[in-house]
Amino acid sequence: MSEILIDDIMDISLQAGVLILENGGETYRAEETCVQIARAMGAGDASAFVTPTVVIVTVTDQNKKSHTAMQRITNRSVNLEKISKINSLAQELTLKGKEVNPEEAEKTLAKIREAPGHGKAKLLLMAGFSAFFFSFMFGGNLIEGITAFFIGIILRLELIFLEKLNLNSFIFSVINGGVISILCELVIVVGLVPASITVMTAVLMQVVPGIAIVNAIRDFIAGDLIAGTARLVDAFMVAAGLSIGSVCGVLLFSHVLG
Repeated sequence: MSEILIDDIMDISLQAGVLILENGGETYRAEETCVQIARAMGAGDASAFVTPTVVIVTVTDQNKKSHTAMQRITNRSVNLEKISKINSLAQELTLKGKEVNPEEAEKTLAKIREAPGHGKAKLLLMAGFSAFFFSFMFGGNLIEGITAFFIGIILRLELIFLEKLNLNSFIFSVINGGVISILCELVIVVGLVPASITVMTAVLMQVVPGIAIVNAIRDFIAGDLIAGTARLVDAFMVAAGLSIGSVCGVLLFSHVLG
């Protein structure tokens, strides 16, 4: 096996693992995908170490010499469609084995990475409907549901804007909590709803770290204690930021009115 081929194997398996993590996949899934692709393409042996912030892949050539590549994870979102495409690519590479064309595999990975997400109009509409239906789950009426619908859309607009600023997750969550609480207090003053708790809870469900908590539990079950702990702490910080922001928003609004 030539050095170039080893480099191709490391790059393709590493990028596949990175894409899974960046789009909300579990740690064990990223590790299994990296190893699966590397072995399928002809690596003598392969192993991967993945945490929520880094992917490390090690492969050995026919002379049992080890080669390692690493990449930091700085952007994380949720796109299950991309994860599905990576899984399909891994299965395809496994079937082809050593007959894989590295250039084609790299082009496929690039297409998956650069594939556009859902349009802004669809995101805004789904954000509104999400808050609308959650309001009924928490015992709200039609007026509270409609109010949550429009506040949910406003929150999604704010999320789209803040994502461009690359803020850390805690500050991001504090701002989100503050914006939600201020908007919910505002609709009380206007007289649309008598209380804000149902509307606020329904809208907050958009930014509650549910997937992060589920992935943390799945990582614990899979034995990835470091990754599970990291994800759980990150989810806790997001939840704490939302709580702090919500309280600060209510206090600030009350102070201004007072």
